[in-house]
Amino acid sequence: MGRYDGPAWVITDGRLYEVIAQLVSFMEYKALVTDPFDGQPMYGTEPRWIGSIDAKTAADAWTMSQAEELVIRTHEGREGRFTVTRGGDLASSELMIAGYGSPPFHDDTEPDLT
Repeated sequence: MGRYDGPAWVITDGRLYEVIAQLVSFMEYKALVTDPFDGQPMYGTEPRWIGSIDAKTAADAWTMSQAEELVIRTHEGREGRFTVTRGGDLASSELMIAGYGSPPFHDDTEPDLT
């Protein structure tokens, strides 16, 4: 399991937003979910990493919470797609997030190919 705690940038709508990120990875697993098109049960993938980001301003947090496509870039230069989940506090500029795919930071559950 990997962790990241430090500066990062959120990219959305062609703009960079400076944030402080606290992220953690966990093993990916399959879960029974509902197909959004026909309501039938199917197996889908749960998020592989979760955490929170602290935006510089409440306005930045609001913009990110409303965006459809979000990418976070860590100081390592790695990127990951994510969505904003419930539970954040826009007044304090904190957003709770869930990421999909490989985490944008070193993850002990992945082989090191370097």
